[in-house]
Amino acid sequence: MKANLLEQFRQIDDLLGVAETIVIAAHENPDPDAVSSVLSLHNFFKSQGKKSIPYLPDAPSKSLSYLPGFFEIRNEIGQIDPDVLICLDYGDFRRLRIPEGAFSCPVITIDHHVESDQRGEVKIVEPGYSSTAEIIYQWFKYKNIAISKELASCLLTGIISDSGGFRHVSTSHQTLTAVSELLLRGVSLNKIIRRVLASDKSLSVSRAWGEVLSRIKLDPHTQLAYSWLTPDDFLRLGVRFVDFEGIVNIISSGSPSSIGLFLIEYEKGRIKGSLRSEPNGGKNVVQIARALGGGGHPYAAGFQADGSLDEVLKKVLKLV
Repeated sequence: MKANLLEQFRQIDDLLGVAETIVIAAHENPDPDAVSSVLSLHNFFKSQGKKSIPYLPDAPSKSLSYLPGFFEIRNEIGQIDPDVLICLDYGDFRRLRIPEGAFSCPVITIDHHVESDQRGEVKIVEPGYSSTAEIIYQWFKYKNIAISKELASCLLTGIISDSGGFRHVSTSHQTLTAVSELLLRGVSLNKIIRRVLASDKSLSVSRAWGEVLSRIKLDPHTQLAYSWLTPDDFLRLGVRFVDFEGIVNIISSGSPSSIGLFLIEYEKGRIKGSLRSEPNGGKNVVQIARALGGGGHPYAAGFQADGSLDEVLKKVLKLV
């Protein structure tokens, strides 16, 4: 473990040692790493007798309801005066949807996205890790915490999801060591993989995925594979934003250069884009996302933009 990370862990312990009330927040439209990272800390703090408030600005996918503490997640902060605010996995502070000046307490950030608009008295930004959950695992190890089966379930969910089932380039020997040690706690690897990576989807969600995948187009000049969803699609198909976590990975597989784009028009004229690539394709998608005001990793990034689907697509194609 790097010396600077050990020093940051010590600083976190100093802040948390006197804290009684802690808010734990992650980003809008939360993916499994965000949800499981929030719940791993939430369950740990509860076991220490602290008042813990897990906050996500949007409701997470019900496919993650097996995680302990799932039904304790709040989607509104309300009137709270915490001693510490912990912000996880967010990349850009705006994605937390916490009003500026809402809290006067110290802020701790733990994030595996590249440096962007992260904030805090302690700011851990480590893109070399597979997931935010893996960094939290390292903090538990530093503290000599006896990780329970419940905590292991949360941590494994985040690691498996954000490593793409160990397929992404950020998977390292330390990732697999962490997974091996967590499996010793009796968690079912098969169950987590089914829930976060694959096929346990409702009929309506499966049909929606089929429609998105049937729309995939390949731009002949850039070799970008792309698909999209409109506001009318959401109403017609009866699905939610979080139901499409991971679909861009499949879209990218349709490109000879392994670069994919999924555009969601969640409101008229408001677009969210997800980009994926692989090292063999030679495209650093975080550069594209940053040019559009977003962020992420070299091979997994996202952004939000105003305009029509066609307008945003043309901007992305030009950047590619």
